Amino acid sequence: MSLAEFREAMKVNAQEIIVEMEEDHLNPVQAFMEQMLCRRAASKLLKKHQEQVIREVLQALSEIDDFHPARWLWNAGHPHIPLHAFFRSKREPVFRVMTLEALPQVVTVTVEYGAPISTSLIREEFRLRRDRRGQLGLERRQAVPH
Repeated sequence: MSLAEFREAMKVNAQEIIVEMEEDHLNPVQAFMEQMLCRRAASKLLKKHQEQVIREVLQALSEIDDFHPARWLWNAGHPHIPLHAFFRSKREPVFRVMTLEALPQVVTVTVEYGAPISTSLIREEFRLRRDRRGQLGLERRQAVPH
């Protein structure tokens, strides 16, 4: 990716964030409820797993080429961004971590994403395995019925 491409991608990302901020300003109650749901989702994961593991899984998901929510997860490895910022409970596009099982070499994560209408939500299970450098990479991906 060239510097010009990077700047263009950052510009698009910033514009999307500004639009969401404007929506939140117009409907603060709905924005607050979304934030609380996302904080709760992050808190549930943090009860079972270390933050570093969760961020590592989100970062690995962001590197999957044809995974639509990857564009929202690209900076999951940055610890200064709150963990709850990567989850989207009701706001479109939805992104939820349904299950996460982390072993030393293998992580299995089930995610749900897409439009908030239940018929158009996609649920997939990813099996991530550590390579010889200790980095998580996709081993298997499969659709999971609702």
